[in-house]
Amino acid sequence: MALRILTMNLYNGSADPDELESVLNTVRPDVVAVQELSKNSARVLSDWSESSLLDARDDTMGMGMASQIPVETTRLEFPNRNPILGRFDGALWGLPTVELINAHMTNPIATPLGHSRRIRLAEAAALENLLENGDDDVARVLVGDFNSSPAWPLYRRVAAKAIDGAVQAGTARRTWGYYPNSPRMLRIDHVFLQGPIRCTGTQLVKISGADHRGLLIDLAPNAVDD
Repeated sequence: MALRILTMNLYNGSADPDELESVLNTVRPDVVAVQELSKNSARVLSDWSESSLLDARDDTMGMGMASQIPVETTRLEFPNRNPILGRFDGALWGLPTVELINAHMTNPIATPLGHSRRIRLAEAAALENLLENGDDDVARVLVGDFNSSPAWPLYRRVAAKAIDGAVQAGTARRTWGYYPNSPRMLRIDHVFLQGPIRCTGTQLVKISGADHRGLLIDLAPNAVDD
């Protein structure tokens, strides 16, 4: 049985909350990590979950983590948006303790560009520091909207410290388009892994009104010979 995580940018309240509820009941994730969370989607996640940390906002700063299993949640200190850290027992899936980090990095073309660049450099350094100081016995999963394709420096800096799960599984797909119904242009939503855990597959999930596809992630213990 795989540990199943869904991560998605909900486009600041534009994602259809009824479709979000339908997706949760259809794909049946164990834990959900969302960015740009607004009140309408927060209500859906609250009703669905056993435990949650839901910071709904009227701007793009909203973040949330919701789970159908007990999860201890806290916020990390970062330069712009503070990621959510969830920690839970992975024994049900043959895993050790799991740390799930939900992150949303600054848009690189947000104006003023100089300010955005400085924030992005600080965020990249914070991510590197986080990944360099992990516990080897903990399965660490970093997900979210990185606003960075594999061609961008921030992605490369993170990928140098952790495994890109979608690449590992051979299921990497573009996740973002200019508009909700436009073709997917860039792969900027990611899952990175550290420790005794591997990605067995990812799928894209569509919810009307969102400009990102959700990334549905299946995780399992490392193979014996890894």
